[in-house]
Amino acid sequence: MIAKIPSRRSGSKTDFKALINYCLGITGHEKNSVIHVGMKNLNSPPEKAYLEMEGLSYENVRSKNPALHFILSWRSDESPTNEQADEAVEIAIKELNLEGCQTLWALQKDTENLHVHVVVNRISPDTFKAIRPAKGWTKKALERAARKIEFAQGWEIEQSGRYVVDSSGNVHEKDDVKVRASSDEKLSQKARDIESHTGAESVERVAKRELLPILESAESWEELHRNLSEHGAKLERRGKGAVLNFCGTMLKLSSVSRKCSFTQLEHRLGIFLTHDENIKVSEESFAKTSVTSVEPDVRSSWEDYQSEKDRYLEAKKSAIKTLRLQQKLERESLHDVQKSKWQELKSGSWEGKGRDLSYLRPLVSFIYKKEQLDLRDKQKKEMLELKSHYLQKFPSFKRWLLEQEREEDYRKYRFPGAFILSSAQSGITSVELPKDFDLRDYQVRRGSGGSVLYCRAGKFTADFSDMGKRIVLNKRTLTEESVLSALQLANAKWGATLITGSDEYKALCVSVAVKHGLKIANPDLAEEVERRRQEKFSSYRQVTVEEIENLNLVENPKIYVKPRTDNQLYKGKIVHVNQERGYCVQLVGQHSLFVHRLDKFESSPKGGELLKISYIDDIHKVKVQFVEHHYRVLGL
Repeated sequence: MIAKIPSRRSGSKTDFKALINYCLGITGHEKNSVIHVGMKNLNSPPEKAYLEMEGLSYENVRSKNPALHFILSWRSDESPTNEQADEAVEIAIKELNLEGCQTLWALQKDTENLHVHVVVNRISPDTFKAIRPAKGWTKKALERAARKIEFAQGWEIEQSGRYVVDSSGNVHEKDDVKVRASSDEKLSQKARDIESHTGAESVERVAKRELLPILESAESWEELHRNLSEHGAKLERRGKGAVLNFCGTMLKLSSVSRKCSFTQLEHRLGIFLTHDENIKVSEESFAKTSVTSVEPDVRSSWEDYQSEKDRYLEAKKSAIKTLRLQQKLERESLHDVQKSKWQELKSGSWEGKGRDLSYLRPLVSFIYKKEQLDLRDKQKKEMLELKSHYLQKFPSFKRWLLEQEREEDYRKYRFPGAFILSSAQSGITSVELPKDFDLRDYQVRRGSGGSVLYCRAGKFTADFSDMGKRIVLNKRTLTEESVLSALQLANAKWGATLITGSDEYKALCVSVAVKHGLKIANPDLAEEVERRRQEKFSSYRQVTVEEIENLNLVENPKIYVKPRTDNQLYKGKIVHVNQERGYCVQLVGQHSLFVHRLDKFESSPKGGELLKISYIDDIHKVKVQFVEHHYRVLGL
């Protein structure tokens, strides 16, 4: 889990309305991005909560920034429930010593990581004084809260922060934290985010390495400007201070080093002297080749990524350059043609025809300008069409790993500092059950009279035939598998199918339809299918937390017998299937168990499968994506 304070949004200094609208997804987010909203010490509806917060903030006119906004973000394979989101916010608020303050939070799903935005009014409702969160150590408190949330809810513990968690859930500071905290190499959150997403060094890190010695050793403003320009940087005055323009990125001097702030530079070098325009700034920029946030085991994938990215961008650059050269030649050709035509027109005898020549000049200019504009529009269209064949921006290293299905490398890169073990290595494998036989296992060949024959692999005799308006099964090879496959085909063609045949055959069709969620058109048989499904559902409704606890699937489980159905994603292993009761149990994270109804699946899941499950459409049918590789992240 990551806990962070985002950069202050414009207009949000004392505007609770703008901040809350952003958190509630009213502004700045996709539609339906918010899946849960919680409040504490507020009585108004969420959309009007800003009125209460603003009213309380007016009681303290000295506090210029009474609003605290922070984010708690889970890993991409972790799916917290509403209750877990509320619990996480409570832990964070307690760690910040803001328990009695007005608080609103919203769980959002508009990124690959579920995250909750939290807005707190720091003005105390009792004393009207502004509270300093965690006595000024806000970021440290949020990181401690993140570790406590991970332990309390059974998520994987992040190993790369400044705190560690012992087996009892107590949070301890690492021994080297004080050394790192005082070091000038400490990066801002924004720079760390950039390195985390790209795998390459950020501009801020390079500035600390390349420009810091220049700032510390310069003995005059002229020397400072000259040495900075040789490294592609320029010092510019902004407001009461100054910024470094480095490779097109503006950096505060304090972000490079607090020892080289503008005030300290003036104290050492005297009154500020502007950059001499005669000193040219080098156009060479640093190459983003150093991998800072990638483990050595992922270095091979990083090199593949860099090679592919370079080839792709070079091909794009070359194609655009070739087209631009071609278009330049077209413009020059048009100009030459127009010029020659005009010279040809003027070369004739115009004596006594001055009025005609005066009329001809603007007419020719009009025609030529139209041709130029038509060519310009044509070339714009060609350039847009060419660029449409290329990505506007090459994917980040993280996204590229996912697209390449390098899941093990993705986890090592995304969650550094943790051991990545396969299911076999971690000892949590289960016996794979035989795969269900269905329509996908049939081969098709042409029959007589335009019919289509469906045969099992290696067999010549067909189990059933598609005659166009009816499907006929072979009595000699009649099995539950052949009935299932025939019903799947019939449902795909007609939505539901009319069953004809013996009572024994109809009973088999009903049993298959109930088990696999298929439709039958016969009114009496459809009624029987629905009745059996209801029996299954009523049996499922009796599933209790105690029953799941008694299965002893994991230690200290958190059990949810009614998962959210608002398109929430559940990724985890199926650890128990009860066909008689009509439910299965999925393990998400280390301790969270979610109970799903089997009648919501197109086909019943099996124990040991790692699935991504989400609920879709109005009747909350389940959408399932099978995950081929199963990995588990184990903390140090």
